[in-house]
Amino acid sequence: MIFKLLSILLRYPDAAILEAREEVVGAVRELPDSPARNAMIEFLAYWQNESPQRLQERYTATFDFNRRGCLYLSYYRYGDQRACGQVLADMKAAYERAGYPLDTTELPDYLPLVLEFAAVAPEEGLTMLAGHRGAIEVIRRSLHHDRSPCAHLLEALCFFLPELDEETVMEMRKLIVQGPPQETVGLEPYAADSPAGGTLAGSSPGSNVTFHGRKH
Repeated sequence: MIFKLLSILLRYPDAAILEAREEVVGAVRELPDSPARNAMIEFLAYWQNESPQRLQERYTATFDFNRRGCLYLSYYRYGDQRACGQVLADMKAAYERAGYPLDTTELPDYLPLVLEFAAVAPEEGLTMLAGHRGAIEVIRRSLHHDRSPCAHLLEALCFFLPELDEETVMEMRKLIVQGPPQETVGLEPYAADSPAGGTLAGSSPGSNVTFHGRKH
């Protein structure tokens, strides 16, 4: 249930989600006590009281127009390289093997979709999430840097993921400094948004570049 709720809370707050807001809040509060639940409760203090218009505006600014807030996980490792296509095909095949009906309006690496998959196939879903641990950490740190309430949701998710190993930390730092690989589209790296330093904590928010154009 917790992965399903995280999936809902990380999606764009459209009319259907806003209509179910009270129900979602109740479901989170009914979760067994845990650090993950507590982090989600922190997010609810913002989410349940903010106006619909403000929720939508802030969501768009956080995830649609912030290169470090992109919720398409394979983007961080593969960028616009053709290799990303094979990764997406492999993820789609994993959904099909588990009998999960893929939402064809989203790419397979869309974080809320992966979380929804983890809710019905926990072992496969967690393996998929762990495979994108570096990307998830970049998003988490970006949200903290921008003081976004959504950082609480990434904190909740990370309680279920492996600790960061040295290889993942190096990958994450490289992503923050250089940005993802590029092949077909000339996007500047994350470091272009920040001073010469290499840590997210010292960088400024990402420029207004939308990555939801990857959506098919």
